[in-house]
Amino acid sequence: MSNSAASGAAPAPSAVPDTLLDAIEIIVGGRNLDAPTAQALGLVDVIATEAHSAVEVAAQLAREYILTGTGPLAEAFARRQAALSQWATPQPGLSRAEVEAHPRVARLLAQARAVGREKAVQRALDCVFFGLEQGYAAGLRHEANVFAEAVADPEGGQAGIQAFLDKKSAPLPPRPLIMVGSPEEQALLERGELLPVGTPFYPGLTPLPKYQYAQGLIKDPKTGAALHGEPKDVEQHFIVPVPTPSPAEVLVYVLASEVNFNDIWALTGIPISVMDDHDQDFHITGSGGIGLIVAMGSEVKREGRLQVGDLVSIYSGQNDLFSPLVGLDPMFADFGIQGYQEPNGSHGQFLLVQPPQLHHKLEDLTIEAAGSYMLNLGTIYRALFTTLKVAPGKRLFVEGAATGTGFEALKVGVRNNVKVTGLVSSAERAEVVRQHGATGVINRRAPELEPCFTKVPEDPAQWAAWEAAGEPLLAMFRAQNEGHLADYAVSHAGERSFPRSFQLLAPGGTLTFYGASSGYHFTFMGKPGAAAPSDMLQRVGLRAGQSVLVYYGISEDIVDETGIEIIEAVREAHARIVVATQTDAQKEFVASLGFGDAIRGLVSIEDLRRRYGADFVWPATMPAFPDPKADTEAFKEAVRLFNEINFKPFAAAVGRLLAAPDNPRGYPDMIFERAGQDTLGISTTLVKPYTGRVVYAEDMSGRRYSFYAPQVWMRQRRIDMPTANIWGTHLNNAYEVVAMNDAVAAGLLEVTPPVVVAWADLPEAHQAMWDNRHAGATYVVNHALPRLGLKTKAELFEAWAAQSAEATTEDDAATIFR
Repeated sequence: MSNSAASGAAPAPSAVPDTLLDAIEIIVGGRNLDAPTAQALGLVDVIATEAHSAVEVAAQLAREYILTGTGPLAEAFARRQAALSQWATPQPGLSRAEVEAHPRVARLLAQARAVGREKAVQRALDCVFFGLEQGYAAGLRHEANVFAEAVADPEGGQAGIQAFLDKKSAPLPPRPLIMVGSPEEQALLERGELLPVGTPFYPGLTPLPKYQYAQGLIKDPKTGAALHGEPKDVEQHFIVPVPTPSPAEVLVYVLASEVNFNDIWALTGIPISVMDDHDQDFHITGSGGIGLIVAMGSEVKREGRLQVGDLVSIYSGQNDLFSPLVGLDPMFADFGIQGYQEPNGSHGQFLLVQPPQLHHKLEDLTIEAAGSYMLNLGTIYRALFTTLKVAPGKRLFVEGAATGTGFEALKVGVRNNVKVTGLVSSAERAEVVRQHGATGVINRRAPELEPCFTKVPEDPAQWAAWEAAGEPLLAMFRAQNEGHLADYAVSHAGERSFPRSFQLLAPGGTLTFYGASSGYHFTFMGKPGAAAPSDMLQRVGLRAGQSVLVYYGISEDIVDETGIEIIEAVREAHARIVVATQTDAQKEFVASLGFGDAIRGLVSIEDLRRRYGADFVWPATMPAFPDPKADTEAFKEAVRLFNEINFKPFAAAVGRLLAAPDNPRGYPDMIFERAGQDTLGISTTLVKPYTGRVVYAEDMSGRRYSFYAPQVWMRQRRIDMPTANIWGTHLNNAYEVVAMNDAVAAGLLEVTPPVVVAWADLPEAHQAMWDNRHAGATYVVNHALPRLGLKTKAELFEAWAAQSAEATTEDDAATIFR
């Protein structure tokens, strides 16, 4: 697991041409190539840069060649002609055994054997060597025959295509990675191309190294599969190149980085593997922190807000800076959290960021505190002030109120005169919550609450008993809140706590959530109360021209009076309508009602069943998922099957009717759900991300509903009901960071002093969080702080200088005594 080229070690003597080895790595490895690599390998001749597109550059080169017969295109054409002439001549004498024994090829063959791809790889090598030995033309004919044979092979192409469609393809071979403890590491240190962790770095004076230390997740060097598991078992310490900022990027030397649950989800692979979203062989965790700016792109310099040497807190949200949706909310423009959705996080020595991620350190905070709060406090800031818009005097219920984001929600709520009741898991944590001003505290381990925290059972015969089991919880809340239930709830503990938090809502209350520690299959019992469809449309702010999916027919009866009323209300709002019916007869009936062009199309579930057969199942409820901790692979398979069999055929039918240039997948802006069915899992997956709303108008009491939690919180979708709401929320945006910092500076918000973890102890800190035995509310890992309590860059530099002087004195003393 090392890279000899990176270390500068001399390669072993070999008669195998490098060009052949390159070709085999491309063909057998199957990995993406970036443009500079492709150019270095001779696969492309010119790279389009700056303001010129590839088409423009190609046209310019073609004109030059046509008019003058010279230029890069002429040179490339001459090289190609020479190569074709050389390839046409058989080149026997090269030992296949020697090639396969070469370390670069042997690694690929070993990985292929480990994952069951050896037959396909041997076919590829057969084609390569046939062409070498028989010539280019014969090689092409042979390749065509081998390809046809492979496609027809039930254990070859057919199985491979099916595995690809099922997202079960065998992993590709990983690229070599430099690991801590390898000879390559020592060579890099000796040449000054890698700095020890903790090294003082003076921006503008200290040369940038070529490589850096990082911690996170890697792929198995033998199989290429992502090495997920418990943090103590899978977290790795490795070495990667230091990136170079593009014109709109900034490079930061990280002094301390936030430690939070994004790291845990990345390492454990729950609910998804973050490695599936990018082509890197490593994933550096870490979302946020604090550091010094060491390099900036040209556009950042032009703006002038940031300077090399600035001490900055790092916000972890990234987005498409050029999307028009930025004007609505940057989080709606291809948003991702660095270190989780984005693979190069802050648990590395250097971090590449977008300019809006950097905010000048608040003067009154210590450096470690200034690197600790962006994600936790930022998430709560958005949840309370943007999503819920909490008002003084109202009542707020908070899950996990003694640690992490729950603790931040408690403190922020109390400071803003909200009456907070916190849910905790011990008497000790209950006392912490009381000391911070809570109106009430509920210990979920109280004997009378023992049967309380469960999902709502699927069996309708058990629904009433489940609701009754929550009465002790409601009584505890009322006893501490003058007989009232909650106006708001903040949920993050997962599928066992969520339904009770929703049950605690008073009429008109709203629950928001941004995580799910104990599971992602969310259920709840509906609340009493109904509203006119037109009133619900007005409440959620449906605009003319937006698209709405309406469910018609919750049974097989042809006439659905409520469904007709909903369609009429949506038409009156001048929206574009798609209607989903249970049966073909219902579809024909709705088509005959004279709604005209207002209905863009109709989708019949009966028709989809007929067309897809066993590949489509319309769910009676969200299928239950296995425990993601206890049986991770079974959980992921259950989610995949739901998407493939329950969701995609229906989503494709609706999407075809609503697709537009700015909405290619045809997501509806709103879905009008029906109280008599539980298709909420489908609707919350289908409605437009970030701005989409699922709306009910009918009385929902006495019925169970279910959905997949990440689709609501990570996409910030909303569920609006006549007498309650469930709204997904996420990390704050960059502007909200500015507002949050203003509130901190004014004393309206408090930054919790973090627990500081040594660099080498990061895996243990993550394991403690995974086991729920962490004592602190917030954590940072120390990269390069010489001591704690520093507040300014001047103090930091002085401490570094003192540290260096002390080290020099010790070295001198050691020399004298020697």
